[in-house]
Amino acid sequence: MSVQVEENVALSTYTTLKVGGPADHFVEVHNTDELKEVLLFSKEKAVPLSVIGGGSNVLVTDEGFRGLVIKNSLCGIKDIVHSDNVYLRVGAGESLDDLVQYASDKNFWGIENLSAIPGTVGATPIQNVGAYGVEVATMITEVIAINKLTHEEKNFSNKECLFGYRDSYFKTKAGKDWIITEVVFKLTLIKSPQLEYGTLKDLKYIPSLTPAKIREKVISIRSEKFPNWREVGTAGSFFKNPIIRTSEFEALQVRYPAMVGYDLGDGTTKVPLGWILDNICNLKGYCENGVCLYEHQALVLINKNAVSMKVINEFAKEVEKKVEEKTGIKIEREVSSLE
Repeated sequence: MSVQVEENVALSTYTTLKVGGPADHFVEVHNTDELKEVLLFSKEKAVPLSVIGGGSNVLVTDEGFRGLVIKNSLCGIKDIVHSDNVYLRVGAGESLDDLVQYASDKNFWGIENLSAIPGTVGATPIQNVGAYGVEVATMITEVIAINKLTHEEKNFSNKECLFGYRDSYFKTKAGKDWIITEVVFKLTLIKSPQLEYGTLKDLKYIPSLTPAKIREKVISIRSEKFPNWREVGTAGSFFKNPIIRTSEFEALQVRYPAMVGYDLGDGTTKVPLGWILDNICNLKGYCENGVCLYEHQALVLINKNAVSMKVINEFAKEVEKKVEEKTGIKIEREVSSLE
């Protein structure tokens, strides 16, 4: 093959949580031709297949992966300006933060609120990545992908992606058969800041506001709440903010009057889990066996010195148990498992 398949590669090196056993086979691909070649190799060898990007949203088991792991490094950004609209066609292996920097530097509006989030562009439609009042579902027009089994190439429309809160078609059983190669984002040249979230509201009074200035503010806010994923073992927000029935939320609010929630208008309410972990469960800064909930943001799990996925998993289960005991809410993880 034109690409080199390595054997017995430690996956802890390729994940931001810095744990996980080896992959039997490992390969990095940089274009679709290489990807198709590797898919044929996988089929001929009859080995299971998994794909990673930046490794920022995955928890690898201590046993590793008995098959082939593909690191998706398909990069590149192409922009097409049509009237006031800007279409960015971006390789799945491109860093999300690099994309936001690119768009902000060119004064393209729409994606600046997603600054300083770890991971690659290919993960954004899978997770429907969002922060500070913005989700990629509002700007993705197409997702281009290759089927692992048939090698068919398909352009998924926004509607076909079935976006939900930190959810999409690509998390379904059928959706997991597709490897994302490119994502198309629709941004705009028209000044359109999205500043309804928290302290971003302070920026409303800046007359010469640009995407770059919003990006600077978001990076400042995140630096106070989140550790630097390049230096500290973390996957960012480890758990999802729970969405519960509004009646359940109102009952909890009777017990905890300061509890806040965001009415979604369909009989459900989104509850900030970080607030629950901090104010109800008193878990901000909680540590066990080298794993902690971050002292500045309880929603963030950090790995200080644990070398085992088992330790992180047990810690997460303990947090889940405490939340359910205090509130009756069963919380879900944002991170996915590779096993």
